[in-house]
Amino acid sequence: MLANKIRKLLLGLILLLLAVSTFSLINLLNKDALPLETLKLMSKNVDIEIENFEVTHEVLGKKVWKIKAKEAQIKNKENKIILTDVMVTLNGDEGRKSTISADSGTINRETKDIQLEGHVKFKADADSFFNPFQKPDAPTQKPDNP
Repeated sequence: MLANKIRKLLLGLILLLLAVSTFSLINLLNKDALPLETLKLMSKNVDIEIENFEVTHEVLGKKVWKIKAKEAQIKNKENKIILTDVMVTLNGDEGRKSTISADSGTINRETKDIQLEGHVKFKADADSFFNPFQKPDAPTQKPDNP
């Protein structure tokens, strides 16, 4: 009689544990699923679409340049990457930075060339930008700002 009660109690605990485990597993699987409204339809010639795209090039641990974009569409057949809302940061000597921003850009994956279009803006420290173009014996002059 006591053995039957223990068996029923153990069976009840096992069933309860199984029910809780099943419920937890179902919740975990549903949590990781993407809602349908977050998925976008891509055009036929776009292989991959990436939001918050960022690529950094380093040489011996020093960041040389970085490209950031709001969105990137990789087109393998055309061998190019289409960028939206682009910011290119060039890291110069002595911690000086130059930035180039544009509404859009295209990277040729074969030649590694980048073409920027639409409201292209270039910002740089005048000394670090113009010094490489001056003759060694020429006096240092900054361009007049209009």
